Amino acid sequence: MPRVHFRISHRSPARPPGTLFLTGDHRAWSSDPAGWTFGPDGTLDAELPDGTLLGVKVRCVAPDGTVTEEGDAWGGRAPAHTVVVRGDTEVRLDVAGWQDGGEGRSRPARSLPPTAELILTAPWGEQPVRLWEPSGASGTLPLLILHDGQNVFDEGPSFAGESWDAAGAAQALADAGHPLRIAALPVNEERSRRYVPFPFELNGHRPGADEYCNWIRDVLRPALAARWGDTPPAQTTLAGSSFGGLITLYAGLRDPDAYGTLGVFSPAVWPADFELLRWMEGRSAPRARVWLDMGDHEGGSLQGAAEVVQLTHDLAARLRPHVQDVRVTIGAGHWHDEAAWRARFPAFLRWWLRADATPASRSAAARRAAPDSA
Repeated sequence: MPRVHFRISHRSPARPPGTLFLTGDHRAWSSDPAGWTFGPDGTLDAELPDGTLLGVKVRCVAPDGTVTEEGDAWGGRAPAHTVVVRGDTEVRLDVAGWQDGGEGRSRPARSLPPTAELILTAPWGEQPVRLWEPSGASGTLPLLILHDGQNVFDEGPSFAGESWDAAGAAQALADAGHPLRIAALPVNEERSRRYVPFPFELNGHRPGADEYCNWIRDVLRPALAARWGDTPPAQTTLAGSSFGGLITLYAGLRDPDAYGTLGVFSPAVWPADFELLRWMEGRSAPRARVWLDMGDHEGGSLQGAAEVVQLTHDLAARLRPHVQDVRVTIGAGHWHDEAAWRARFPAFLRWWLRADATPASRSAAARRAAPDSA
């Protein structure tokens, strides 16, 4: 079995006192340091199967048992270090800082923020709605409703200090003559209940997806119509990633007249033993266009990731007879994270708004996530 040599190549001077250890996908993100502590020289050796794909982070356990995770240089969350095991592998871990509970509020902005926020009443309590529109916008424009609204604009509230930069991508389209509006819905620890429509362990076998879909239809859409005008379904798009991709596809097939386009990014269709695939049988949305994508590093191993890519193609084949169009994109070298979705998002917007550039003029990011021939 290959030997993997982890080495902390940079240690933040603000390191808390205690013992450094490694956690990650391979340990189900355990905070138990046993067997995974770094030596005094900042190194750790392990054996992992060839072809393993994993994300890892450094944590520190203090003498009183308090565990602190590495973060960015401003005390916010940081993305995981990604590792591909191909034979004996050396992994350099640059620890820029440590999380301090401040969500990295002093971090310099790298993305455009929303332009406004609404607070609406929902069955689960107050629901913030983060809004963006181009300066001077008027009249009815295409509307994009995004799940995981905490991750799509600025980095401050995002999951791991990375965002989709949805407003930056939308502004570029507006500058090119294709304006749109965005309504993004942040979610809390009930994400698995709100986004997964089938009972499984993570939602306590109490799915709330139908309640969520009804709220979007019966409360959010009228509130947005009162503010921006009534956007017709043909110009209304729903999009999200992972479980957000799952609920997007579910909502689009459940309410086939509600959305003209579905942005299904890296859909996590595995809950309840792939119940979505059985639920889809006999359902159609004949006027819907579906963007379906996946990275080729989304899995626990290279083989597992290849199987996920094949599952994505199989899902597209199931959908094609029942929707207007399916566009499949496989992101080369893309993991299951905000950086990958940020890279693929501009191409999705152009496709949705039928503003696809010619291949010669596509951005480098779009070329890295170029659609396949499906």
